[in-house]
Amino acid sequence: MSSLFELRGQLSKRRQIEIGLIGLVIIILVWWLAVVLKIFNPKIIPTPFAIIGCLPELIQRDQMFYHLSLTIFMNCVSWIEGAAIALPLGFIIGLYPLFNALFGGYIQATRYIPLTATIVLFMAAFGIYMFMKVQFLTFAILVYLITAVISRIHEIPQVYVNAVKTLGANRWQTIKTVFIPQVISRVSTDFINIVAISWTYAIYVELINKQEGGIGALIYNLYFRQNETEKLYALILIMVAVGFLFDQLLRLIDRKAFPFKYY
Repeated sequence: MSSLFELRGQLSKRRQIEIGLIGLVIIILVWWLAVVLKIFNPKIIPTPFAIIGCLPELIQRDQMFYHLSLTIFMNCVSWIEGAAIALPLGFIIGLYPLFNALFGGYIQATRYIPLTATIVLFMAAFGIYMFMKVQFLTFAILVYLITAVISRIHEIPQVYVNAVKTLGANRWQTIKTVFIPQVISRVSTDFINIVAISWTYAIYVELINKQEGGIGALIYNLYFRQNETEKLYALILIMVAVGFLFDQLLRLIDRKAFPFKYY
């Protein structure tokens, strides 16, 4: 019992699952009681059981899986494109003082761009279809990921670089044996966190040309047109679940690719 209250203590995986399930039951019961006792307005916050009850209609009539697949596809393409652009650019700017002086400060400043305000520019440049949405999400990833790569390069201890130079490594060998593995292993954690942010922007950008589909478009149609609150909450919870599954998948890949981070 004392291990449950130990400062920064660790529990077994089984114990964590058991306690987590108890926590879930408590949350559902408190939520349900708050609605039943009129603490929450059921027209604004429905009961958990009402949300579960709307799932069959959401799946069959509203084609939830079709819209969800569009959102997942759009996100995955933007993640790949964003990583393919951010990694080489980040390495070039982070490794070479010339490029860092030329562009480093401006790249750092892009983190403060109000991304949602730039959607009009993307519409003007790429139209209103899926390609534009992917480019917008890619830009949202680049803003954070390039900066993360540069920061991670600067974190690498100089002693690693000095060690390989002592062994006779040239510039490319130093990059290949020190910077690439060290930076990629660290940036992978940043990438997982950035992926979580991209779900938010995906829902926003899908409000453009809603006829094309996606979870964002489905949320708009169900709530703002039909005022089906239960389905709105169901979609939000489903997006949380899908995001969590992707997070766990990426962390599993991270553990397999960089096991030394978890020793």
